[in-house]
Amino acid sequence: MSIKIRVVLDWEEEDVLRDLLIPKEMPLDELHLAILQSFQLSPGEMASFYQSNEEWDQGQEIPLMPFDERQASMKDHRAEHLLGEKGDRLLYVYDFLEMWTFFIECLSADEPATEQAKVLLIQGKRPAEAPARPDGGAQDLFGDIDMDLDEFDDFQE
Repeated sequence: MSIKIRVVLDWEEEDVLRDLLIPKEMPLDELHLAILQSFQLSPGEMASFYQSNEEWDQGQEIPLMPFDERQASMKDHRAEHLLGEKGDRLLYVYDFLEMWTFFIECLSADEPATEQAKVLLIQGKRPAEAPARPDGGAQDLFGDIDMDLDEFDDFQE
């Protein structure tokens, strides 16, 4: 069996989404690549999935490459464990400088089997640059960042 998911770009100007059919046992690092390919984004930047709920609240992070050896990464998680039931949700952030942000929802968990990710629906065209976040940036994803760059002046030569 396979899972049908909807991946929606967080952009208020236009609906930009992709419906994908993925194998249930697909590791999240492969789902990461399938999403990039479906939205024509080049791989090579850091990314994370975040567990989510009905209100799209950010939960536990699942990074592409963990900074703590005790933290599980995308390759340690399978799609069926996080998107295995209709309505299951994840947030996905690609490129922490540009902040491409996507909402992922399981549409169906009992689709015909597939061996690789398949794009079933393309709606809307991805903008050339990541949409500006209406909340002003990465605050919701990474907490309230309060940094005074003047405190680093001591390190200049």
